[in-house]
Amino acid sequence: MAIREVLQFGNPLLREGSAAVSDLNSPSTLQTMEDLRDTLLDLQRIHGRGGGLAAPQIGSLTKIIFINAPGRSFFLLNPAIVDRSDEMFDVWDFCFSASAAFVAQIERHRRIVVEYQDENGAGQTEEFEDYFSELLQHEIDHLNGKLFVDLIDRPETIRMIGEWEQ
Repeated sequence: MAIREVLQFGNPLLREGSAAVSDLNSPSTLQTMEDLRDTLLDLQRIHGRGGGLAAPQIGSLTKIIFINAPGRSFFLLNPAIVDRSDEMFDVWDFCFSASAAFVAQIERHRRIVVEYQDENGAGQTEEFEDYFSELLQHEIDHLNGKLFVDLIDRPETIRMIGEWEQ
């Protein structure tokens, strides 16, 4: 079990773009996948929330995401959003790279289509809606050096987690 420290806002690595994974069976790729899984599961145990983690958040500038959300647990390697709905919706977003300390309301696409490789290297094209759409947009943004705070256009919606939970 390898639980890694999550990089926090202000760390310049979070603003870097990630490289595509070319060898899914390389020791570094396999280690990153294991570390992502172990770290996310630990964060979920501690915070009781959160559905995904991207490799840059643990210091690996590779295009790997691990999702562990209600009804589904899977890896996405080299994901790319290839289609988005015109319809947008407001979501309360937060990030483990902000110590899961605050949330803010932002807009995301209600539906997206993502092309990715699964953990076995098989190519997948899948449509995601609502919760999974928002979650994957957030994590894919991390792969491109973008943070959810970049999307806050209504600062008055920012809430500390404790305040928001009430």
